Amino acid sequence: MIDEVSVSDHREIGSEFSSNEFDECFPPGYERHYWHRARSAILKSYVHAFCGLSSTLFEIGAARGHYVSALREAGFDAHGCDLGDPWVHEKARPFVFLKTDFADIDKDLRDRTTTVLLLDVLEHIEQPVTFIEAIFRAFPALRSLIITLPARQELWSNFDEHYRHFLRYDVTELHKLALRLHLSIKSYCYFFHALYVPALLLRKLGVKRRTAFDTPKASWLHGLLGIAFWIESQLLPRNLYGTSLICACAKDPQT
Repeated sequence: MIDEVSVSDHREIGSEFSSNEFDECFPPGYERHYWHRARSAILKSYVHAFCGLSSTLFEIGAARGHYVSALREAGFDAHGCDLGDPWVHEKARPFVFLKTDFADIDKDLRDRTTTVLLLDVLEHIEQPVTFIEAIFRAFPALRSLIITLPARQELWSNFDEHYRHFLRYDVTELHKLALRLHLSIKSYCYFFHALYVPALLLRKLGVKRRTAFDTPKASWLHGLLGIAFWIESQLLPRNLYGTSLICACAKDPQT
């Protein structure tokens, strides 16, 4: 059981999206955008590499449930929760718990969860060590975390401020976080490499980023771009800077 102190200490008040923010970030059809297509493929490659099909996966901050749906379609027992109250993809609705903290999820589900997904979540958390420690307390069978993050602090922009980010991560910060938590990093890589230089130029020129996304109109083009960014992530060196970062890590067996 998780006591009241351990549950309440990790909560980050105001970290959940408002209805307007969900609409800005995840408009209808957002899953067809090249960014989500590429990230879905990269995520699935990590899940296949570090989780068996018998694994139970749980996404904290699942938003509209696209990634829960994608992983379930790939054969995984995937579930999720979100502190907010967005509309959720029909296929994901039975498996995504809204307005719900992860520590309040049914104990049977928590007890069988072996992998937790934090997909662009930690940048919203002021105290990530406390937060991740609470995750391990809540999920006693947890063996691994798969984490994606916005990368490189030099790319900090109005977009980060708009969505209340605390940090854009790099590999050094990732290793510091893992060390404090006694986690072993099994694999990591930057991705969206080709977006790094344009994003840096915009930052240097003082050009503000759009904070709302449009529904993709040319779905075929976004499909091709999604494939291109996935191929890029497989071929380019993992330490080559990109606008995002992914890692898989596990609890140190000595702790």
